Amino acid sequence: MHHSTARPFTPVKDDSAPLIYLSTEFIRAKEYLEAIVSSTSDAIWTTDLSGRIIYFSPGAERMLGRSLREVFAKPAADLFAGGKAEAGRVHRQLLAQGSLAEHESSLLKADGKNLRVTITVSLLKDRQGTLIGTLSIAKDITRRVELESKLRALSITDDLTGLFNQRHFHDRAAAELKRARRQGEKLSLLVIDLDHFKKANDLWGHLEGDRILAETGALIRSSIRGDVDLAFRYGGDEFVVLLPGLGERTAKRIAERIRAAAGRKAFAKVVGLSIGAASLQASDSLADLLHRADVRMYKEKRKRS
Repeated sequence: MHHSTARPFTPVKDDSAPLIYLSTEFIRAKEYLEAIVSSTSDAIWTTDLSGRIIYFSPGAERMLGRSLREVFAKPAADLFAGGKAEAGRVHRQLLAQGSLAEHESSLLKADGKNLRVTITVSLLKDRQGTLIGTLSIAKDITRRVELESKLRALSITDDLTGLFNQRHFHDRAAAELKRARRQGEKLSLLVIDLDHFKKANDLWGHLEGDRILAETGALIRSSIRGDVDLAFRYGGDEFVVLLPGLGERTAKRIAERIRAAAGRKAFAKVVGLSIGAASLQASDSLADLLHRADVRMYKEKRKRS
């Protein structure tokens, strides 16, 4: 009987093992990255060198209401509310700086509405350092913009009357005066003061006094052009109205309209209005215009007292 001699075990070198290991790690890393990108609410997209979209994240789809299929190979400029002009500004800044961080812009949603965002853009390069495209990340800042708008409105609004406050008057009046001079247009101003307001406070109390001020603000607002004229509570029981584009004759007609509206109020049996009107003259500063209207208001008040 023939007995075979056992051969010693020789391990076989498996050159494919590292490849299998690397492929597995690559897949895991890819899946991990995809999970991160899919879970973020930010919009992420990439473009090729011609500016056409080649990747559009799930967050971008949710944010803008557009699918990857809809935007693939389309110009990224189509995403901007400002179109090619806005995309061009972003591109020029990107090339000049190499990257662009938190640039405020507006994107166009599928329903046609604008969405306020900050965009961070960087250049994409391959391992050899060759430029292959761009990467953009957009963050929805709608709530922030709305909050900032509300805070700004609060900072320039009088709580009691809802009119603009004195601080905003000086800013807007200076701007309107400058615009009137530049464009050669008229500009008028009304100074309005409540007569016997202290007496009303003494008779009816401060809560009723506040109501009178609020009603006065409302009647002034309803007597002027809502989209052009500007009404302010200047302080205490004094109001100012800016009338862009109007001369003194028209300003006086508006003053009579305001006075007539006040005369129909229940408080008119005690409280009246004295109003002074003035129009911009060639050498006027804002202080000059305001002073002239103020002097005319007090002249009328003396006649009424």
